[in-house]
Amino acid sequence: MGVLIVGLAIFLGVHSIRLVGLRGVVARAMGEGMFAILYSILSAVGLALIVYGHILSHPSETVWTPPAWTRTLALFAIPVSLVLVVSAYVPSHIRAIVRHPMTLGILVWSGTHLLANGELANIVLFGSFAVWSLVTLIEAYVRGGEFENPGTWRADMTAVLVGLAFAAGLAWFHMQLFGVAVIGFASEAPPPGI
Repeated sequence: MGVLIVGLAIFLGVHSIRLVGLRGVVARAMGEGMFAILYSILSAVGLALIVYGHILSHPSETVWTPPAWTRTLALFAIPVSLVLVVSAYVPSHIRAIVRHPMTLGILVWSGTHLLANGELANIVLFGSFAVWSLVTLIEAYVRGGEFENPGTWRADMTAVLVGLAFAAGLAWFHMQLFGVAVIGFASEAPPPGI
């Protein structure tokens, strides 16, 4: 569990530098190029530690047994979260309206996974991302700002189709990637993690 916590601290810490108002100061002190390199390295190290730490922590103590409806909710919410994430990279109406689709997508992903999982390691993992994304989203909306491009329908279709295709691929290979089958477990005992 320690490796998972260290990974989360590094990854979410690096991604919180703007949140605490240090991004500009650190980037000016180091130079934009060096800052970008260090940011990327620390993010990669944090992510690797999160994945490795979660593998080491599995299975962990069961804190609670989620009801079956939480897994059904996740099944439908994850495609929405992936459409939101993809829409952050294209000039879509979704991005223009939501303004922070990446962070909202992470909140939907982590929040639904948090509800659908009762193991301690999963609660730590998804709970950390849910709290971080909620705080980041609130700060971003308070900060304000809008996109100059109001969005195009073509970009909306791209975000929806790519997001849904990615969700279908993840659902299909979820067992191989994460050790939990997404489809076909509604009548079974709750899975150890999503």
